Amino acid sequence: MQHPVVVTNFRGFFNEHIAAHIMAFVLAFARGLHYYIPRQLRREWQPEQLDTGTVYLPESTALIVGVGGIGAETARLAAAFGMRVIGIDARREDRPAGVAELHKPESLDRLLPQADFVILTVPHTPQTEGMMNAARFRLMKRSAFFINIGRGMTTRLADLDRALRDGVIAGAGLDVFEIEPLPAGHPIWTAPNVLLTPHTAGYGPYLDDRRLEIIVDNARRFADGGPLRNVVDKANWF
Repeated sequence: MQHPVVVTNFRGFFNEHIAAHIMAFVLAFARGLHYYIPRQLRREWQPEQLDTGTVYLPESTALIVGVGGIGAETARLAAAFGMRVIGIDARREDRPAGVAELHKPESLDRLLPQADFVILTVPHTPQTEGMMNAARFRLMKRSAFFINIGRGMTTRLADLDRALRDGVIAGAGLDVFEIEPLPAGHPIWTAPNVLLTPHTAGYGPYLDDRRLEIIVDNARRFADGGPLRNVVDKANWF
């Protein structure tokens, strides 16, 4: 971390792909697909009660932990569905479109009980490793859903598995995991009300074009002695 070399990354060009993936999880849970997908595989015609099994998004709250490019785009989409959006971010001072409130990370425990959807987009850093654990799942509503598309090491998977099986929370949508690839024998595969994707939230068109554009632009900036784009804060790992 003390080495003088400057490191850059591809921050910012997954935003709309990953935000769409998050909203796919949100909409799936809101419309009860976590009930119906397993029943489809068993060929069971079993509707939920008319007034249960759904979440009315205009009366729901999303807590987005990490309001960078991905979190901000997710906030915009969630607000378009009528959701109230609360954001938590360590560095951001401005409140992006769609975010009703913006707080610092020390407010997390106070805000968790307000959320119907807790959405993690934060990177893996010394401060975020293991931040979602058994104690914090217990702070969530029993009716709330947890979504992680940031980094797997931010969430203790064994604690999440137990929270799902014990009904501490209502469900989880996961694209990242403490161990990847997720072992076939891991219990989270069979936890109730869980939707899993294999670290594919960033998939979509134009990614190679965006990578090339940043590489070429930074090469030009480097040759000209100018400031580089997407410089990494090495002390904080991102």
